[in-house]
Amino acid sequence: LACACLRERAHSYSWEDLLSMAGDGDAMEVDAEAPAPAAEATEAAEAAEAPAPAPAAAEEAPAAAAEAPAPAPAAPVIEVTPAGPSQDETCEAAVKATLDAPDNAGERIRNAAWAEAPDDVADCVELAARQLLYEALDKEDQTTAKKIVAVLVDHTVHCEQCGDRGPVLNVAHKLLEDCIDAAPSTNADGWWDLVESHKGALTENPAIFKAGKFILLRLCNSLLKRLSRTRQATLCGRILMFMAAAWPLSEKSALNMKGLCHTDNVTEFESADQFDAQNADDDFDDAGDGAPKEDYDTYSGFWSVQKYLSNPPSCFKDVKGFLAAVDVTCSALERTACTPDEFERERAAMVERQAQPMNVEPEDDTQQMLGSQKYLTNSRLLRIQLRDPQLRTQVCSQLYMVLDYLRRELESMNARDWASEPKARVRKILAGTPPTGPEAAGSLDLLLEHEVQWAAWKKKGCPPFEKEPLPEKPKQKRPYYAPPLPEVLKRKQARRDALEKKRKDEEPPLEEKCRRLASQIPTLKEHLQEWRDADDPAEDIDDEYHPRHDPVWKFRALRLVMKEKLPWFADMHDANIEVAVDKMFPDRPKRTDRPAPPPPPPKPVVKKKRVREESPPKEEDAKRRKDDRDESPRSRRE
Repeated sequence: LACACLRERAHSYSWEDLLSMAGDGDAMEVDAEAPAPAAEATEAAEAAEAPAPAPAAAEEAPAAAAEAPAPAPAAPVIEVTPAGPSQDETCEAAVKATLDAPDNAGERIRNAAWAEAPDDVADCVELAARQLLYEALDKEDQTTAKKIVAVLVDHTVHCEQCGDRGPVLNVAHKLLEDCIDAAPSTNADGWWDLVESHKGALTENPAIFKAGKFILLRLCNSLLKRLSRTRQATLCGRILMFMAAAWPLSEKSALNMKGLCHTDNVTEFESADQFDAQNADDDFDDAGDGAPKEDYDTYSGFWSVQKYLSNPPSCFKDVKGFLAAVDVTCSALERTACTPDEFERERAAMVERQAQPMNVEPEDDTQQMLGSQKYLTNSRLLRIQLRDPQLRTQVCSQLYMVLDYLRRELESMNARDWASEPKARVRKILAGTPPTGPEAAGSLDLLLEHEVQWAAWKKKGCPPFEKEPLPEKPKQKRPYYAPPLPEVLKRKQARRDALEKKRKDEEPPLEEKCRRLASQIPTLKEHLQEWRDADDPAEDIDDEYHPRHDPVWKFRALRLVMKEKLPWFADMHDANIEVAVDKMFPDRPKRTDRPAPPPPPPKPVVKKKRVREESPPKEEDAKRRKDDRDESPRSRRE
């Protein structure tokens, strides 16, 4: 079956590829019918050296030149390392020899391919490797097949290092795809281990990844379609993680640019007649708890909501039907919810299970089944399913995400919000589902917060996150420029004005400064506490650090005494601060080993000098004499 699939793939090649993969005899027949590229180049060179054509030929030349296509732009030149000696062996022999001696496998295969087919190295290597790979797959020899793929990966890396470009870089991708397509799905783990072991070589090199990224993408998608999402969930997760790490976030093939929904997921359920036929036996009790059976309205409403969840935009066309189905579903889930005691017991049991050591490897395949099942819609199972925590969590999660999407769409359209109320109702049901209901609700809230940013990014056209670094500009010497003196002064004044404005903006107003200074003034008791601590024997403070030697401190103390205890000044002779300290702290301890402060120096006695009375000025004396002379008898007589 594997070989038949591979041969069927071979039929998909074009006739040019088949001719290039044909033998020497067929190639010679083709060459006889059509001119070789080398012959065409020789004829073109001879035509360039020939003399000018005749007038008739000259008239035909412009028409031929007009019909000829324009020359393609020249591709960037990549230096290619020439191949070494091939040691007279074919490419197939080189591949077979490197299976046992993988050292320098890439170099050996490249040299042999260049010696055997220098014009078509990629097809030469692919044909040689396919022949050996088919033989190994026919014999079901997976070890040899994996060695062939590993050798081809080494050859691809070596070719990229030598500067080769083109199809030669994706030969390993094609063979790997053939191997995984031929392998059964039960044996896909071993082949995927081979892909992950060569992840660095296939995805981290830009040239190799660009040459084979579409083959890798086709390989991963085809393998995901073949695998079971329930039995092989671990392998599916490994494949998805590989794709997420290999391709950038802005890869267009994984973005769903059109916003299409998975409408192929159709949930079929019973009609009314089938429901009555299934529940005709009144004695049948599936749940075993004697609870009343659910009617058809509950059954149809519960399963009909799935058609809206598979295509959320359809809810805007039938709002009443959607809200009715959501109401029926929420009512059924609320009616079958567990009691608070059952919820606490389930939570305690979960904590106890988490405390036990976890098994690394599952005992059977059933333990790998995760939450991606397709549930049965038999009406007899409805009562059991409504009490199943896993089904309740899955249905509530679907409803919660779709209702949040509808709420955001209504908000963007400025329409009436009819989705917030049922969303809060669904979240309450989800949080009350044991044993991990609160954790599931919190995870969904975080997920939907990220969804808002994701949706905004998709509306912008999914711009790439990766940005190439800007090219470094060569530093150029700045030409010397001497501005005139007025301009220099103007710039300096502008800088001063800017600094002054910044200082004024940052400086607080005068009232705030006064408020800060007032808040920093200590009280008299707080200020005199330093004197008390210096006199305390327990503090053991040296005399040189006593505040009585600090005139600034004593001045502040006098100001505080004048402000708070003005009557104390009557007892503070010669501004003795210790009197104020004794009045403030009457029971304070005192040190006796400290010498008393020296008495103030006596004031010098200043002798008062006798001040001699000044004689009146001469002008006053002359005036007084004149007046006396006028008043004399002689003058009166005269």
